[in-house]
Order: sequence, then C-alpha cells, then structure tokens
Amino acid sequence: MTDSLAPQRNDALGTPPVRHGFTDVDLRAIGRAAAADAWSQGMTVHRPDGSVVPIPLVCEPQVLPRTTLRSVAAEAKTILSGAVKLARHLVRVGDPRDREALLGPFHGLEREAMRKLFAGAPCPAVLARVDFLVPEAGGTPKALELNTTIPAMQAYADLAAHGWIRAAAARRGLPPWLADSLVARCGSHMEALRETLVHFYRVRGGRREHPSIALVARPGDAQLAEQRRLAEHFRRRGHHAETLVPTTCAPEAFDVLYRHVWAHRTPADAPFARALLRPESYVLANPVNGLLEAKALFARLSECAEDERLAERAGLDDRERTAARALPWTRRLDAALVPRLLAERESFVIKRNWDYGGKSVSLGAELAPEDWERRVRAAAADREGGGFIVQERVFATRALATRIVGPGAEERGVLYRDISTYTGLLDVAPGGSVVRAAANPVVNILGGGGLAPVVPEDVLNALLTADPAEAGQAS
Repeated sequence: MTDSLAPQRNDALGTPPVRHGFTDVDLRAIGRAAAADAWSQGMTVHRPDGSVVPIPLVCEPQVLPRTTLRSVAAEAKTILSGAVKLARHLVRVGDPRDREALLGPFHGLEREAMRKLFAGAPCPAVLARVDFLVPEAGGTPKALELNTTIPAMQAYADLAAHGWIRAAAARRGLPPWLADSLVARCGSHMEALRETLVHFYRVRGGRREHPSIALVARPGDAQLAEQRRLAEHFRRRGHHAETLVPTTCAPEAFDVLYRHVWAHRTPADAPFARALLRPESYVLANPVNGLLEAKALFARLSECAEDERLAERAGLDDRERTAARALPWTRRLDAALVPRLLAERESFVIKRNWDYGGKSVSLGAELAPEDWERRVRAAAADREGGGFIVQERVFATRALATRIVGPGAEERGVLYRDISTYTGLLDVAPGGSVVRAAANPVVNILGGGGLAPVVPEDVLNALLTADPAEAGQAS
C-alpha cells in the first residue's frame, strides 16, 4: 500500500497542508450544509432513551487517490481470507486456549449457530470490515482488528461524502446536475453492499432480477436510521426491502437476509433464529461468525509472521503471510509478557479478546505507570472468554479539524482518524472505506467520534476545476 493517507506535517500537531482547495471559511460553510443534509437523511444515532443524536461531521474531507483506496481494499481482503483459514484450522486442531478464545465467549443460540460456520455456511464472511490506523510517522496503514458480525456504516459513509460533495459544489456555484455527476463518480457504499448481496443470492442459485431483502436488527438498534436508509436505497433499485427485528422476520418470506443483529440478542424462539441455525438453507449475510472477530485470532494471525509451521498448517498463501507480517505485533497476553509490557509501557495496548466499541482498551502511553501495571497484571490473570491480547501501539495521524456537532454548533480541535475498509470473501465484495475521527486515540463513533467525508482525489480535482459559468450554460 502507499503512504498517501498520511498527511505531510506543517507543525508539531501534524496538521495536513491545505489540499482540498477551500479556505477555512469555505470548509465550515460546506461542513454545516453537508451535515444538515446528512442528518436529515439518517446520519444519526438512536439512544436507549429514544432520543436521536446527529453524528458529527468533519469539515475537512479525507482525500484519497483511487490507488490508495484499491490498495487498502486488497489488503483488507487478504487479511480476511487469512483469518478465516486460520480460524478454521484452530477450531479443528487448535490447543485448548485457542478453542476457549474462539468459542468460549459464546453461549446458547449463538454458540449453537456458530458450529455451522465451517460445517454448513456457504460463505463464512460475505461482508467484513478491517479497521486500520495510519502511523503518525508515516508509512502504510496498520490493521488493528477485523469486524465480521456487523460491518456497518455504509449509509453513513455515503451520506457524509455525498453531502460534502454537493455542498462543496454549491459553494463553488456549480449546478445540481454537475454535483450529481460528481456524487456518481465518487461511488456508493450502499450500492456496493446491494451488489454484494445480490451476487451472493446468485451464487446460491437465485434467479430473480430484484430479490427481496430483509434487514434484521435488534429492537432499539442505535443504527436504526442507517438501516432505514439502506432499505430506502434498495427499494429505489427495485427491491422489496424491509427493516425488521428477529421476532417479526420470517426468513422464508425473503430472498436475502442482511443480518445487523448479534445472535445473542436474538430470542431462541424468534422466527429469525431459524436462519441463524440453518445458514445452508438461507441466503444469510453474514452467518453467525463472531469467532472471526476474536482478537486472539488476530493475535494468532500476527504470530504467523514468525511461526512458519502455524502458517503452513493453516494453509496461508504467500499474500496472506505477507499481510500477517504487516500487522502490528499482536499476541495473547500471559504472565510471560508482563515484564516487557511494564518496561515498555508506551509501546503497547491491551484489549479484551471479545469486546467491541473500544470499551476494554487500555493504552499504556495514556496511563500512569502504576495504573498500567495494575491493569496489565489483572488482564494477564483473566482468562475468561479468552482473556486479553496485547498489541503494538500504532500512534495514529492527527490533525486540527472542525467538527459540526449539531445544528449551529461546531468544535475545533486535534482529531485522530482511522480508515475502515469493507471487504468480503466472494468475487463481488464491497471495497470502499469510511473514515472516523475523534479526539480520543481510541476512535469510535458511539464513543464521541464523527465521520470525515472520504472523497476520491479525482472527484475533488474535477470539482475544483469545473468552470461554474460553463457548467451553467451546459445545463
């Protein structure tokens, strides 16, 4: 991959040079207009109390060359394929610690359904997302973890990027028809998701031109607005699409099932549970595959960079071994590693094997030595659900940016950015990226972060070089 994601430094904060062609005044105006547009269409989070909260939008876009987008997508797919091969091997012949890490966190319906992942499911991961950080010192993005249960944010990513492009075009005085053509040139994550689901349906023998699609989420899902926006997109493309919950989704009534719900949040007697337990009988994306998200699996994939025997037994090919070598050093945490972690506190991060949302992440550089030691020793002794892993700290790029956090409200500060890239195991798979930004180095949307519009470099160049007068005459 290239290092074009990393901004060139202008000052001690690593602020990127202005390469988007707009002044700060322009960017704030564009950001306000783009955020209002995105929020009106569903770039929001539903809170447990019923309130709807807008997701902040970063005024400064993440401008990426197509070569970088393609490269990081190829890397994500290779990481996914290597992880699936390794998981299949470890579930079959791994040691007790492997099996506890991969299967121990799951119980009831979820554990029963996961037994079908390699025995009955036609594809373990139709959809996935790999989360990367770009090192502050430069170089290629570093993959931190794999998401295969709910690799979401496709609609959010489109709303952020498309809203920004339209607002920027309007700021330049370009007509709506040209803004629409630039949006089409940018591409759509929602459409890539739809194409992937339809391809999976075709692989499974489906013949309808526009298969029906059920989007299944838990009641009160935080990303309900995104699910509704996806369903709307599918309907515009000719599909019958509904947003449902496990208790209202009869799986036999739909051609394709898009799962946006954890199996442990699905009642065992819910109609949708039938699909989870029989992935071979339904077009289910994804089957219950939470073990692929186990951070201990990521640690074992990192080990394949040094353990040729493990890589060979798992059947990793040359590309997958190269991808393993590019991962940040990651290992299952045990007592033998404690002295190194205490001596090199700032270089490491610890995470619970099975968790999400960054809730169990501890960064040595952000903690006092005594607090770090207490957490490390407790984590090393904790084996529940596979215990913890330790990972080399990737100090991510950060830069001054402005977030539009609500109607008439904005914040200026230093933000870290990640790049989360979609992928899948099939020949047709999503490959775009979404960029999150937050003041906290543990970047997370629900933890107070926001979205930065991802704009391909060629789209931005076309936007900046278009002549408003000529475009107006052409319309």
